[in-house]
Amino acid sequence: MDQKKIGLFLKELRKEKGITQEAFAEMLNISGRTVSRWETGNNLPDISLLVSIADFYEVDVREIIEGERKSEMNEEIKDVANKMADYAENEKSKMMKYIQAIGFVGVFIMTVAIIFQCISYDATFFHKGALITSCVSLIIMVIITLHVIGVLERISRKKGLIIIKVATIILTVISLFFVVEVLLVFGMGVVDYALPFRTMQGIENYDKANMQEKYGMDMNSGFLIFPETVDNAISVKYESKLKTGFFDSDGFFILEARYNEADFENEIRRLSDITCEIAYAGTSVTNQIEYDEEMYMYPAYITSDGYDYVYEYALIDKENYRIVYVNLSYPVYNKLQEYKDFLKRNADEYDLDNSTVLENFTIYAHKFPELDGWIEYADMNR
Repeated sequence: MDQKKIGLFLKELRKEKGITQEAFAEMLNISGRTVSRWETGNNLPDISLLVSIADFYEVDVREIIEGERKSEMNEEIKDVANKMADYAENEKSKMMKYIQAIGFVGVFIMTVAIIFQCISYDATFFHKGALITSCVSLIIMVIITLHVIGVLERISRKKGLIIIKVATIILTVISLFFVVEVLLVFGMGVVDYALPFRTMQGIENYDKANMQEKYGMDMNSGFLIFPETVDNAISVKYESKLKTGFFDSDGFFILEARYNEADFENEIRRLSDITCEIAYAGTSVTNQIEYDEEMYMYPAYITSDGYDYVYEYALIDKENYRIVYVNLSYPVYNKLQEYKDFLKRNADEYDLDNSTVLENFTIYAHKFPELDGWIEYADMNR
């Protein structure tokens, strides 16, 4: 079967009748674009339309199929063609009912999904991307359903389809953009997860200034509990295990120092006096370090307790004149068991799945009433 030949034949028949593609399409209750695709050979007429086309052009169905004039069509062939057309139309009608039902169910499910997302909405990248993608998918589903039930066909005859097509294309592009963006972020997250940790041990590797410069922004911390130097300590242990990815840094700093009684008391005074000033638009807030005797094995001076998934504190071992300075970023409790004496008594308090974790305690950030966000110490000191 030569589609190009059939298309040229149909075009020739239409011109003999002296009508436009749009006029012929309106007679058959189809779009003008459909007729155009027939005549260019890109598509063939549906079998259910062949008899109607043949009758209008006063040709044999076989002539349309072969793309050239033949003998006249006898009544027996015409009757078979009509029955074939009726059969095809009946099967198409059954199929369309199933498709229509699926379309309505799809629209309902997508609507419910969007309602659920709105109820539990959290202003994060993934939640926002999921909601926008769902909305775009709902619009596309609605358009497909309208097409299946024939509404778009009626609109097209009123020259309104072009607007819907353009809108569909724009919405599809937006949806694809967010899908690609989500996949990109997911891929970056996988790479982040696979990156190895870099472990450093020994007091010769302790450098507070480097910690503040390299990790301060990622961890939203000024590392204020950490001493500038431990030269006055009797003994020290230091270890860090970190990896820096696309988004932030994960890992920990642990500095353990033993002092004589006088230096120990001086360091306690330094820790208890730690404050952090957060300024915005001419106003400022001075945040105080927090003292706690319940959460850890030892009393603790805390500068950050879960804000942006960072935990920073100094543990006070009064019996041994020892202070343990700790900074954890996205702590994995089970992987830190060798340091369990320096961790919280209750592992459940490391709540990395809590969407309100940004509300947790920190002296390094403040939420001013007029702002829909936080001013952070790390941003102020870039």
